[in-house]
Amino acid sequence: MDAAASQTARDTAYSRGQAYAVLVAMVLAALCLDLAKLPMNVMVDPIRKALGISDVQISLLLGAVGVVPFVLMSLIGGWLSDRLSRRRLLSVAIATWTMGAAICAWSNSFEMLVLGRVVLFAGAGIKLPVAMTWVNDAFPPEQRGRAVGAFFVVLGSGPSLAIMLAGVVQRAAEGGAFAAWAAFLGPESWRSTTLLLALPGLSMLPLVAVLHHGRSHPGQRAAAEQASMAPAAPMPLGLVATLVTVAALIVMVDSASLAWLPTVFTRSFGFDAQEAGFTFGVITLVAGGLGPLVGGWLGDALYRRHGLVGRVWLATAATLCCVPLLTVYLIHAPAWLAVALTLNGACTVAALSITYVNAQSLLPHRHRGLGTGMISAATSIVGSAGPTLVALASEHLLGGPMALPRSIALVGAGGSLLAALGLAVCARVFLRPEAAAPGLSRPAVSPVHR
Repeated sequence: MDAAASQTARDTAYSRGQAYAVLVAMVLAALCLDLAKLPMNVMVDPIRKALGISDVQISLLLGAVGVVPFVLMSLIGGWLSDRLSRRRLLSVAIATWTMGAAICAWSNSFEMLVLGRVVLFAGAGIKLPVAMTWVNDAFPPEQRGRAVGAFFVVLGSGPSLAIMLAGVVQRAAEGGAFAAWAAFLGPESWRSTTLLLALPGLSMLPLVAVLHHGRSHPGQRAAAEQASMAPAAPMPLGLVATLVTVAALIVMVDSASLAWLPTVFTRSFGFDAQEAGFTFGVITLVAGGLGPLVGGWLGDALYRRHGLVGRVWLATAATLCCVPLLTVYLIHAPAWLAVALTLNGACTVAALSITYVNAQSLLPHRHRGLGTGMISAATSIVGSAGPTLVALASEHLLGGPMALPRSIALVGAGGSLLAALGLAVCARVFLRPEAAAPGLSRPAVSPVHR
């Protein structure tokens, strides 16, 4: 490596402190996004009554309205993150989702709420590929499992924390704690709750502005590329495509279970809304915190010994564990179901974070943002089918009082088996020593953290 390439390595490398600062900032940004987009989930009735809208319209606001802008901006945000400053892109994302939440807080019609949710999810779509690629680039390959796992902790448990906090703030608002805001927001307490929970995102802007972004000057990059005559290894398209498909199946399994879980406890086991909500919160908090951390630690240990194939086999084992755990839906035992679903959630989130790390490690550095955006879009589209598949199975294939939990078991176990099969194909076909491209079967640590 000559002087130009050495200068590029110094400019793009992260110190330990800079890497952990990026990780903390991305975790906080993810939590702020949850605080901005999830309060509506616990304020359905106040919003519906205030604006005179139906349950169907509410369901669109909670789901379908956000899918298109999220997917579209995931692709655009990923493409831009390969070309522009990540600090500026993340700042734009934060400002965008905060503006979307503010539009919702000031809404006086269903159409205005739709606009606010579209803007909010557009900001969310920009944020994910930027955050994922930033965390990935900040850490060397043998530490990425733990780093991405820590990021997935807030992706898994953040929604529960946000919903719990939204309930506390909404209760305080109903008690008149923010009465002074009524002069410019209106008398309904849900408006002040929505705006108040969106504001913490703006406090992230000064922190984002000082983060190390790992970008070198274009001229230095060009000089380094010209100086290095070694051709870049081609991306293994079959392996990447299979890993993305597996990630989408895992998201589908997770969403199929989590979307209907509170309803299962109320409809099939006689829980009231408070009991179902508390049980749901405990399951998601424990699973979302335990799975990514343990999976990331084990994944890094296996990567150091066996390379990428070690992480793939770990994800395979985690998805296979979901099959017997999901069959607990078939028995009428809510306590055992809660335990099984906690373990199942830990396995799915661990497998998802490991699969994301594996897929990102195979993307070319110059296209990693776009590739991550495409992974995010694919998993969002396929994952959104999970709850619908459960409803269709419950209505047309199965019957009786346990139709819903049995449908979740059918969809979840089937999706888990397909995901495990895909991962096994990756390990046995694409990552065989004689078939793997250079650098796939053994770990390689680069000073530039590529």
